[in-house]
Amino acid sequence: MGIDFWDGVLRGGTMVLLALLACNFARGWRASLTARLGTLLCAAALGYLFLPAMPVSALAAWWRVPLHLAGMACPALFWLFAASWFDDGFELRPVHTLAVVGLVGAGAISSYLGFPGQWPRPLMALFWPLPSLLFCALGVIVALRGRDDDLVELRRRARLMLAVAIGLAIMVVVAAELAAPGWPPPGAWRLINSATLLLLTVTVASTLFGWRDASLLIPPAKPAKGAAVAPEVDNSQLLARLSALMRQERLYRQDGLTITAVAARLGVPEYRLRRAINQGLGARNFNAWLNEFRIAETKAALADPDQRDVPILTIALDAGFGSLAPFNRAFRAETGCTPSEYRSRQRAD
Repeated sequence: MGIDFWDGVLRGGTMVLLALLACNFARGWRASLTARLGTLLCAAALGYLFLPAMPVSALAAWWRVPLHLAGMACPALFWLFAASWFDDGFELRPVHTLAVVGLVGAGAISSYLGFPGQWPRPLMALFWPLPSLLFCALGVIVALRGRDDDLVELRRRARLMLAVAIGLAIMVVVAAELAAPGWPPPGAWRLINSATLLLLTVTVASTLFGWRDASLLIPPAKPAKGAAVAPEVDNSQLLARLSALMRQERLYRQDGLTITAVAARLGVPEYRLRRAINQGLGARNFNAWLNEFRIAETKAALADPDQRDVPILTIALDAGFGSLAPFNRAFRAETGCTPSEYRSRQRAD
């Protein structure tokens, strides 16, 4: 039982787990973009895993090309999967599709035009390995960037472990491919590759299959505002105090306000406040929840005839926004128009 045997065992086990994950994602194919991207990511990973197990005699087979191209899309699909899962407001745009196609196209150039021409390795790295590392880094950044504001506790716990595990594993694989002397790869490389991917897949599978709430993995594409779930404990008194802070004292006006600061102000553990806002108010992101108060205040100010000469920037800063750019994005997402357009419409009415 040599390297080939153990590589086959590890690779086969990983492929079985990936197939199960793909089926798990596919159940929510119609309901969620996250589920669709998860299914595509698992399918692409299956193609990537199968290639090193192919005999040398099959390297020229035509059906190897689609598997190879699908495997090249994994880093970009990981980035989109992380963005759709951890950002409730994420929308798939044509530029995202172009990014995936561009990565696959660059990989095809480096693979099918590079080796015959004996390109230098540093030049080939510019086409697929380095862009792949960039997409992995983007996926990790997406997962970690909003972790403090995530009110879905189990999803918040999974951000660090799952995103970093996936990102680091893909980075290790890409770096190993960059250092590999050619194709087919040596046995030691295949063994390390399959062991890394198995460890990663076990981590992902144990995390996802351990969740009983499917909405953690497959949230609605457009979460309904105020759609609260049944709370595990009675948080009515805590929510009443929180409402007083926001509506009477207007604590949301404080620039850079964090949930840690609010929990300290209320004198309760942070995890309890997260749970209360998520389960009692149906909010999934703390900053987005704060912006609801801020947008409501700015809308009232923009519609107030007595404030028609007050600059929009001043109104935004008074409501708690740190700068004009995030205010404009949040306002457009809420109202479908810019603040200046909204003010003009109110004046016309």
